[in-house]
Amino acid sequence: MTDFLPNECDIVMEGGVTSGVVYPTFVARLSRRFRLRSIGGTSVGAVAAIAAAAAQFRRNGTASTDGFDRMEQIPGQLQEAVAGKSRLFSLFQPCPDLQRHFSVMSASLNRANKFNAFVCASATLITRFPLGAVLGALVWGLCFYTSHALINGSGLIPPSLLALLWFGLSVLGCIWSGALAQMVLTAWTGLRKNRCGICSGMRQTSISPPGLTEWLHELVQNIAGLPLDAPLTFGLLNASEPPIELALMTTGLSELRAHRLPHTSRDLVFRASEFRQLFPELVVDWMIKHSEDTSYSDRTRRLLTAADTGGDRDHYFLPSAQNLPVLVAARMSLSFPVLLQAVPLLRIREAGMGSNESALRRVWFADGGLTSNFPIHFFDTLLPTRPTFGVTLSDDFDPAGKIEERVVLPVANNQGVAPAYLEVEDQQGWPSPLRLAQAIFLTIRTWRDQALKRTPGYRDRVVQIHHTKKEGGLNLDMPGESIALMSESGAMAAERIIARFLCEDPQKNGWLNHRWVRMRSAAGVLQQAFKPVHGAMTQPALSPSYQALWLAEGKAAQAAYVLDKSEREQGRLLWEQIIAMGPHLYGVNLSASAPRPEPSLVISPKQS
Repeated sequence: MTDFLPNECDIVMEGGVTSGVVYPTFVARLSRRFRLRSIGGTSVGAVAAIAAAAAQFRRNGTASTDGFDRMEQIPGQLQEAVAGKSRLFSLFQPCPDLQRHFSVMSASLNRANKFNAFVCASATLITRFPLGAVLGALVWGLCFYTSHALINGSGLIPPSLLALLWFGLSVLGCIWSGALAQMVLTAWTGLRKNRCGICSGMRQTSISPPGLTEWLHELVQNIAGLPLDAPLTFGLLNASEPPIELALMTTGLSELRAHRLPHTSRDLVFRASEFRQLFPELVVDWMIKHSEDTSYSDRTRRLLTAADTGGDRDHYFLPSAQNLPVLVAARMSLSFPVLLQAVPLLRIREAGMGSNESALRRVWFADGGLTSNFPIHFFDTLLPTRPTFGVTLSDDFDPAGKIEERVVLPVANNQGVAPAYLEVEDQQGWPSPLRLAQAIFLTIRTWRDQALKRTPGYRDRVVQIHHTKKEGGLNLDMPGESIALMSESGAMAAERIIARFLCEDPQKNGWLNHRWVRMRSAAGVLQQAFKPVHGAMTQPALSPSYQALWLAEGKAAQAAYVLDKSEREQGRLLWEQIIAMGPHLYGVNLSASAPRPEPSLVISPKQS
């Protein structure tokens, strides 16, 4: 009997800039055995998520696998030569104000070692910022006149050798410092003028190849089988049969919190003039056409009208979640700091503390990985009815290792329990300030993700793909061999999942094991969670009791969040059932031998 084998699944993909080249083959291979129902991701994981959703959308409608076949071809296309570089590199096109800065950064890519990378970047720095280099040389000239004593010789080292050493090092240092100062000053101005990012995601000239956002729009539309002027939206995915749930993570920097997309709020506004610099014209036209401002009050609409100071209309309400193009959500999740420009929106908020007036306040959205780079909690339930697979990325692979060692999926419940580890000491055993700073940043940013990765019911369905430090990440100009190798790792990860979760041996099947671990863990969690609830409901010292508080009507009831008759009755039945649980909540502790580390149920704000 193999009726326990799942044929549907959810997937969540971690962010990692160019490390995302592993995802197309992973999704394509997984789709051969599973129907994708819920798909989520952050940053480049969000890019892979909308492509996967587009492919499943096409399969739902036409029973065709053309979309997934198209995905499997992406790594090969990214290796194609474009203007002497890979297509992957061509997707990142710097804006004119920051083109020189981008060339310095990219000059260090694909070098044999750190010294070569430094030399190449320094040479580019000096040639691209000549004014600063010249000013640095003038400063060196002053050093010349302060070196009279050395020129006359020290008596220990020949004067000519000492002078040559001094002048050589000082001139290089001053020229380099001058060029660096010019780079920093112009970068500050350039970033302010360009939404704090080097690349907008759009092509910079009419003869340039497509930029990242344009390429992604064409890719998603082709995969979904839709024309370019009819963007794939969350509504189309929801209307598919069976429905496809897509969830992406972004970070609202101005509001100091994570946002789950699609949005649920109705107070977000975009400026068409700004969005035309970040998205294809056809997508912006769609958003304008589907901006739903008729349901808003006259006061709110007047607020937008007043913001259009130039006469022509520029401010529009963001389309509802159903009409929001998935491309827009992915770009909001993908805004990697400095590399890709942040996405600006406006929100209708109070004009000031305690004010009754409203105002448009700008909200900047950046990379979702700043708050949750691996949102494995998406689509999570206490007792799952289908598996949710997670994919994480790590740059700790030894180049001398075997390819099969690149992919790790736990096959036993005692695997994957160990917490993450980052070496802070250097080779001499002393703590490195740079490594310590890196550890601090990663801990702040990923502690929740790291905790979930080792939690029972999570770790057994998370496959880790390892790559070297010269692969993925910010290596925008990866050679074709690296792209091919990472792509192969993605395919291997899918095969590991299929072998584990579709194993016909019930004792070795990952899905049955996952369900049992979840049920075993949930029993203990629910028992501990309901104990204090039961205790509060039966507490005789409380006046009025919680039961009386719920059943109160009229003037005796609380004025806020008033219940109607049906809500009061439904709640009464619910609370009575919880009170009746009493005998089952005490006695044998179901958490005593439950899987470790033990999870907990906590109240936290719903992400929106």
